[in-house]
Amino acid sequence: MKGVPVQNTRNVILAGHAASGKTTIAEHILFASGMISRLGAVEAKNTVSDCTPEEQDRQISVHTAYLFAANRGHHLFFSDTPGYADFVGEVVSAARVADAGVIVVDAAAGIGPGTMKAWELLDQTGAPRMVIVNKMDREGANAAASIDALVNTFGKQCIPLNAPVGSEASFTGVADLFGDTAAGADEALFTAFKTRLVDAIAESDEKLMEKYLGEETLSRDELVAALRTAITAGTIVPVVFSAAAKGVGIKEIIDTIIEYLPSPADRGEVQAAEGGPLKPDPALPAACFVFKTVTDAFVGQVTYLRVYQGTIAPGADVLNVTRNAKERLGELLIVQGKEQIRADQATPGDIVAVAKLKATHVNDVLGAAHVKFTPIEFPKPVMTLAVASSKKGEEEKIAEGLHRICEEDPTIKVERNEETHQTLVSGMGDVHLDVAFKRMKEKFKVEIVTSMPKVAYHETIRGTADVRYRHKKQSGGAGQFGEVAIKVRPNKRDAGYEFIDNIVGGVISNNFIPSVDKGIQARMKEGIVAGCPVVDIIAELWDGKEHPVDSKDIAFQTAGRYAIQEAVEKAQPILLEPIMDVEITVPPEFMGDINGNLNSKRGHVMGVDVKGSMQVIKAMVPQAEMFRFCSELRSITGGRGSFSMSFHQYQEVPPQIAQQVIAAYQKSKQEQAE
Repeated sequence: MKGVPVQNTRNVILAGHAASGKTTIAEHILFASGMISRLGAVEAKNTVSDCTPEEQDRQISVHTAYLFAANRGHHLFFSDTPGYADFVGEVVSAARVADAGVIVVDAAAGIGPGTMKAWELLDQTGAPRMVIVNKMDREGANAAASIDALVNTFGKQCIPLNAPVGSEASFTGVADLFGDTAAGADEALFTAFKTRLVDAIAESDEKLMEKYLGEETLSRDELVAALRTAITAGTIVPVVFSAAAKGVGIKEIIDTIIEYLPSPADRGEVQAAEGGPLKPDPALPAACFVFKTVTDAFVGQVTYLRVYQGTIAPGADVLNVTRNAKERLGELLIVQGKEQIRADQATPGDIVAVAKLKATHVNDVLGAAHVKFTPIEFPKPVMTLAVASSKKGEEEKIAEGLHRICEEDPTIKVERNEETHQTLVSGMGDVHLDVAFKRMKEKFKVEIVTSMPKVAYHETIRGTADVRYRHKKQSGGAGQFGEVAIKVRPNKRDAGYEFIDNIVGGVISNNFIPSVDKGIQARMKEGIVAGCPVVDIIAELWDGKEHPVDSKDIAFQTAGRYAIQEAVEKAQPILLEPIMDVEITVPPEFMGDINGNLNSKRGHVMGVDVKGSMQVIKAMVPQAEMFRFCSELRSITGGRGSFSMSFHQYQEVPPQIAQQVIAAYQKSKQEQAE
């Protein structure tokens, strides 16, 4: 593949809510550009984008497909991203390396959480964007209502660029608003949309505004030039209409991307975190940002990178600036689903894949320019499962598989919870984790079993206690003796454990006092009433006795252990549970069901905000009640809701639930003893 001038490169992300038609639009762009000879369809399981068995079975995009089309002397690099909330990490990385966004909205279903997330990500990168109102042939599709919804949600910068010809089932095309006639579109709608467009363009340019107010005629060339400048600046977001499944509006989508969305040269310099700025000049030292890695069964690790400055070519030696390691580039590949296109070189704006790099990871910089980029910030996981090996002896293989999966997908986190003694895998939802575990099985030949995580409860006390405990053991020869008297009382929440040495008169030697503390802490770590760590407690050692021969370290450790156990049992022990800050975004019609769901989970709604056409519920909910919320939210909203969650604090568990937890622990302990 031969290169083109940077001015003729477009690098865009297709993003939006699930089932809005992104993959269908991508397929038609490839077909219209002559990149494929036969149109595929999501339902037929043969699109270029959704090429994995997982995507074809589920009929949703799971991975971002980085695609390429050559059209009218331009190179279009465009990413078809998942709309399903579970795979938002794929959208985050794609948005980071795009020069512009193409947001797809379902005309009938309207704006969803995925639409708003895509808009938010483009706001973070400052990328210009356009909107495609797709599925205009569906029942309930209305162009004017769609524009109003976009304006109400995202602002008055959303301006129509064309008008639909026909409506719903009779939608057959679009009319260019720069044209002199409605060309089959509704005359009133065409006139209203055209006035809106010309007004917005004139407002974006002072010279045009003067001519407009002076009732001078504005030429098409003047309007187009000013519109392009306004779109690059983000003051206008053009909106076009389509029915992609029928191929209607596809030409106009391609034309809008080529004529109005900016090239890397239009975007100009990119400021690096260190060592920038970078200029989109092929002649300068190269700087490439690594934003994604995948593991291929045949070639190993495949690294995706975007060129910001300079030129790279196959076989070149480059420096991994981040790790100060040399790498040799193999073939530069443009991955087109299951196919690959070999590139002679890559210049600013290009996205290419390289196989078998040895020391390169996501967020690294390759090239000759000594710069660093701010790392991609991925969203925090919202669902966690405990995992274990299905076969003994495969623990190392599972650990390696999980490590490789985390390398491919930074939204998956793996940790070992030392309190519950479980390996926990966290992701963006149940479907996300299911896909990850199936990928582990296919790629790394390991199987795991999953279960709901144990809640990391804590124990503490509400009251006080004063306990004396004597440890005495005599079994022939040297014995053991240690006597301690301790007082316990609650500490401030989250203040932790505090040990006070209040021994006077040397009744316990100084070298045995740390032994008492050590025994107390060991017993607290094991848990006393429910097998959970004891926290936020003050233990005061105020008296005791020792034996001149039989007292030793282990004796006072043992005395400390039993003393704290008895003290906690007498000091009104309670359980604490983790409480989560939860933020749920849903259409307003689901507010009642969501509030009812939160009430059933012992949740407390802290407030409700309005975000465009969506409602954002902020609540505090016990973690124990949130493990299945992903599937519950999807069931309630039909996939149109999303949520985020983070730890807030520990709070006391209600007595009736605490008794259930304690009883379950005592039963488990008894079964183990038997």
